[in-house]
Amino acid sequence: MYRSRETARQTNSDNLGHNRHLPAPTKTKNRSALLMQTPIIQLTDVGAAYNRGRERVVALKDVSLTINRGEIFGLLGPNGAGKTTLLSIVEGLLRPERGAATVDGIDVLTHPTDAKQLLGIQLQRSALLDDLTAAELVRLYAALYEVDLSAAQATELLGRFGLSDKARVYARRLSGGQQQRLALAVAVANDPRIVLLDEPTSALDPRARREVWDMIRQLHDEGRTIVLTTHSMEEAEALCGRVAIIDAGRIVACDTPASLVGNLGAAPMLKTALELPIDAVRPLPGVRAVRYTGQHLEVETTEPQLTLAALQQMATDRGRIIGEVTVRPPNLEDVFLKLTGRSLN
Repeated sequence: MYRSRETARQTNSDNLGHNRHLPAPTKTKNRSALLMQTPIIQLTDVGAAYNRGRERVVALKDVSLTINRGEIFGLLGPNGAGKTTLLSIVEGLLRPERGAATVDGIDVLTHPTDAKQLLGIQLQRSALLDDLTAAELVRLYAALYEVDLSAAQATELLGRFGLSDKARVYARRLSGGQQQRLALAVAVANDPRIVLLDEPTSALDPRARREVWDMIRQLHDEGRTIVLTTHSMEEAEALCGRVAIIDAGRIVACDTPASLVGNLGAAPMLKTALELPIDAVRPLPGVRAVRYTGQHLEVETTEPQLTLAALQQMATDRGRIIGEVTVRPPNLEDVFLKLTGRSLN
């Protein structure tokens, strides 16, 4: 798996081929519980701010966080919550105003170069160099970590992400999903212990998004620690063993998705495209909470059938018709709403 910089320099002489960079997958469930509880990224009382014109914007407020070795960890929050700022500090790209950050015991602030050797960083699609081919990009970013990949090795790595036939294609000519997969290949070109992904499926269609999810799971199964940012409740629940909910620069909760939802104590949510006064809906049987999301009425209820029957009667009395109705269990969107008072999206 991870090799030291000295080992990386010996790639050609060892004639190991590219398999050194992406070892055969090992089953996640076979890793020891002790390993999964070993901290690999730690932030303590981290604060950060930046200037926006004449305004001083606080990006992180005394954030303390521990990410364990071998987990997929999610930072869930809306745009502007501080997710990217937090990753930038871990990557050594941004120095915090206060606090401490370590990567596998290495102080990011005093030894940023050493810490970066352990990291694989996903580029935003806009950061891919348009005038390089996919293979050239992989080789370039490997070289930044003093890893010398041949064209054949780069193509082999691209093949792990379904891009072997795109090795000689310029990045600008790839589809959005292909560019995102290329960004993943670039992120592991240096065979990192830790992979940092900033909104890895942003702007992808559902099919491409699920393809990227499968590739992230594969990287995790190879023994890597994955840290990703997202504003998608669905993505966090699908991928992450633990999730930190971040809002306005603060970590407001951190646990497994199931525990976050379970601790909420919420009831199922009934949703329909119907306009009724909230004050009229609140007294209906089983109703705990009522809100509008766009044009949809959402009702938290302990008795979905009774509530629906009452809504239908109320709609009939007002000369209205209920359209499609969905009932879903509580999720991370509800957790975020309860903790922050506003919708995740």
